[in-house]
Amino acid sequence: MYHGDSRLVQVSEFDGIITSPPYVGLIDYHEQHAYAYHLLGLSDNRHQETGSASKGSGQQAKRQYQKGVAQVFKNVANAMRNGGKIIVVAGDKHNLYPEIASLAGLETENVVKRHVNRRTGRRSTEFFESVFIWRRP
Repeated sequence: MYHGDSRLVQVSEFDGIITSPPYVGLIDYHEQHAYAYHLLGLSDNRHQETGSASKGSGQQAKRQYQKGVAQVFKNVANAMRNGGKIIVVAGDKHNLYPEIASLAGLETENVVKRHVNRRTGRRSTEFFESVFIWRRP
């Protein structure tokens, strides 16, 4: 386990990633999981959080989110073995991920739309996520 800024942390070589990054302007994850930081004795790095609700979801927040998330993927792609894939599950209602892939120097192999209607039982309308399949050229 690594506790650090994913834009900068050095990771060991690996074959691929499956992830669901934070959604821009939706949740303050450090606040939501403050108890875990306390229990594990980890420092609270909320000032480094990408896409937190406290930063909003305006145009500037979206651009900063794209740059920050792209830095994460660019960093980890450097440690990925040839032929590795990055699979990203995201509710990309703002269409941010094509630019994120471009900024990270990744190629899109496929995008699958995934229907997740009423996933939480609180949603009365249909909801779709995108599953992005990227590779390092």
